[in-house]
Amino acid sequence: MTITGRSAFLINACLAGGLSASLPTQAMELTDNFEFSGFARIAAGYLDSEDKYLDGYTNDISATQQSLIAIQPTYHFTDSLSLTSQLIAHSSEDRDSGVEWLYMSYRPSSAWHIRAGRLRMPFFYYSDSVDVGYSYPWMTPPLQVYNNYLFSTFDGVSASYFYSGPGFGLYLEGYYGNYEGDLYLAGGKIDVDAKLTDMTGLVMMLQRNNVALRLSYHSGFNRTTITQLEPLINTLRQYNFNDSADSLGSDGDVQTWQVSLSYDTPLSFYRAEWVHTRTPFDLASNFSGYYAMAGRNIQDWSVFLTLAGTEYKDVNPERELPPPSNPPATELDQLSAAYYSVFDRTPNGTINSISLGTRWDFRPQMALKAEIGYYEENSERSGYFDTPTSGSYLNGSDPEKERATLYQVGWEWIF
Repeated sequence: MTITGRSAFLINACLAGGLSASLPTQAMELTDNFEFSGFARIAAGYLDSEDKYLDGYTNDISATQQSLIAIQPTYHFTDSLSLTSQLIAHSSEDRDSGVEWLYMSYRPSSAWHIRAGRLRMPFFYYSDSVDVGYSYPWMTPPLQVYNNYLFSTFDGVSASYFYSGPGFGLYLEGYYGNYEGDLYLAGGKIDVDAKLTDMTGLVMMLQRNNVALRLSYHSGFNRTTITQLEPLINTLRQYNFNDSADSLGSDGDVQTWQVSLSYDTPLSFYRAEWVHTRTPFDLASNFSGYYAMAGRNIQDWSVFLTLAGTEYKDVNPERELPPPSNPPATELDQLSAAYYSVFDRTPNGTINSISLGTRWDFRPQMALKAEIGYYEENSERSGYFDTPTSGSYLNGSDPEKERATLYQVGWEWIF
């Protein structure tokens, strides 16, 4: 059932502000000061392709890519001061299990909320609840937005302000922090040592009756080390190909912009989101993603259609090195082949999709879902269809457009 008006904005603000436990469920109180809530999902999928890989799925039915269980304990020191953690266990080997977030929370008033510790990175509309499948209609949020060159948490502080009036709501959040860990490119984890410092951002959400608009801006300084490329970079410098060596570096400012718009009525719901990231890196210069979704509520059921796409562009090597002979005959040929192959293995294309899904809220706090999605590359090397190899993505071997259909079913539960 779609929630409208002020109640919808309260839930939206909770999602935006790191309160996934504030979804329509009651936390279990173990003592006067200690409570916990949680969520779980069992998800299975099958990719209709003999030689492709998409979001962890292949042509073998698998229930290990998206299934998980999590608990969120909270201890209240006072009415305004508390400690919250989220512990999560993933079935997928590509995602780390353990403490997802851990922060101190201070509420000096009903309007202000200050947090410090390990927090969710608020890149997207569903950033804070991306693991809570009950909070959105899809099996998983659109890959072209939520599985790009990003990360899910950071260590730092945030302050948010919330105002709700007759038919109008405002949510503002600002944060500062750092991140060290894994990065995700074209839907997969890449083997790098990522470190971002001086991260700042601002999130604003406005709601007027049934329409909600979210805008956000994020920036930080990136010092990611791509271990596999270090020997190649050093060799290029030894031969004085310094521009080529610099093109494989990854130090510099990163900026991300995000816009989302939603509209809900008792009978229908609409979502759209766009994100764009810009970096100074030749290997991942500019990439954008979007989706647009429309759905219909029919009592305890909903059906929805989603269009989504993403684009990597401006991935261009320097031209200091001559093209290598085939096969490479000299040391310079070998160096040139190694350099250009890095760019040949880097995503530099587009992939679009159309999906049809349904959701059945068969009992309170539980839902069953099913979704079928058709994915097609419009140009080479979107990266989404290829298995990560040594931190990069292989170019498609088929000169024709890569395409595949993904089937998914799942069960969601919040408690």
